[in-house]
Amino acid sequence: MKNYIIKKLSAVREGQLLEFYAKVYKNIDKEFVKNLRWQYRINYNKFEPIVIIVEDKIIGHAGLIPGEVENQGQKYSVIWGADFDILPEYRSKGYGKILVKEWMRICPHQISFGNNLSFRLFRKLNWKTNFSTNRKVYPINYSKIIPIIKNFKLSISDNLIRYFLKKSLKDKKLIKPEKISEKIIERLPKLEKREEQSLVYVVRDESWFNWRLIESPYKNDIFFFEDNNEFIIARVFYQNKVKRLNVLYTNAINSGKNIFKLLLKWSVENEIDFIWHITNSSKNSSQLFSTIYKKKMNFAFNTSSPSLFQGLERGLVNIQGIDGDIDHIARER
Repeated sequence: MKNYIIKKLSAVREGQLLEFYAKVYKNIDKEFVKNLRWQYRINYNKFEPIVIIVEDKIIGHAGLIPGEVENQGQKYSVIWGADFDILPEYRSKGYGKILVKEWMRICPHQISFGNNLSFRLFRKLNWKTNFSTNRKVYPINYSKIIPIIKNFKLSISDNLIRYFLKKSLKDKKLIKPEKISEKIIERLPKLEKREEQSLVYVVRDESWFNWRLIESPYKNDIFFFEDNNEFIIARVFYQNKVKRLNVLYTNAINSGKNIFKLLLKWSVENEIDFIWHITNSSKNSSQLFSTIYKKKMNFAFNTSSPSLFQGLERGLVNIQGIDGDIDHIARER
C-alpha cells in the first residue's frame, strides 16, 4: 500500500475533485462541484466530507450530510453517508476500510442508505442494518421503464394506460401545485406529527427545510401539492429521458391515499412517466403503490449510544425521500 493522505473536502483543489468525479460518474460538469456546499451542508457544523489521496490524486471519497435525530426526547447529531467510492484500480487494497474508519471518527453517530460498495464495508466494520424502509414506484409510462416494452418502442401502451387512468380518476379534481416558497417552509415544522415517541425521528426544523428546499439548486423543480390539510412536496425532473416525480415529503396526517390519487391525476395530465416514493414500512400513506414495485432500501447505522442503537434497530419512523441524498443522487456510476 502506498502512502496516503486524508483531507477534508474544503482543502482539496477543484481540479482534483473534478478529475475524480469524472472517473466515477458520467456527465459530471463544474456545476456539480459548485453545488457541493449545499449537497453536503458544509458550514452547518464542523462535520465535512473527506477524501483519500495517493500521489496527489484523489483515489477515494466519503461524503456526508450532517443532521439530527431524536430518540425519546434526546437529540443526537448524526452524519448521513453519501457518495462513498474508491477508484476501481485501488479497490481491495485496504484504502476503502481506511477511509471509512477515518469518516466514522468525524461523528459518533452514523446512518446511511449505502451503495453496494459502502454497504459491504460497513458490515465488515460492525454496522447494523435495518430493512424497514422501502422505495416504491408507481409506473405510468411502461414504455420508458420496462426493458421489453422500451426495446420495442411500444408507445401505444403509454397512451392506453393514460387513457384508462384518466377514466378511473375522472371524479377526482385536478390539483394545482405551488412552487416551493419560504411561506410554505414556515408551516412545515408545525405540521410534523409524531405518533410513536419511542421510535427514532429525523429532526426537521425550519432551518433544515430552508436548506433542503429553498437553498436547493433544484428549487425550481420542487412543487407543493395540498388538499384538506394533506400535502405532498415533490420534485419533477428528467433523468435519462424519463420524466420523474419524486415524492420528497408528505405530512403524517396522510393516513389514506386521497392526496396520492390527486397527485396521480396531476402526473397523468402532465406527462409524468413514474412516481417515486420512499417510506418506512410502518407508514400506510402510500397505499396507492403496488408491492410489485417495492424495493427494500439498504439502511445501515453505527452509534456509540446504546439507547440510540436500540431505537435505530427499529428504523427511522419518519424517513422520506427528502432525507439523505437518495433524491438528488441522480448520477450514473
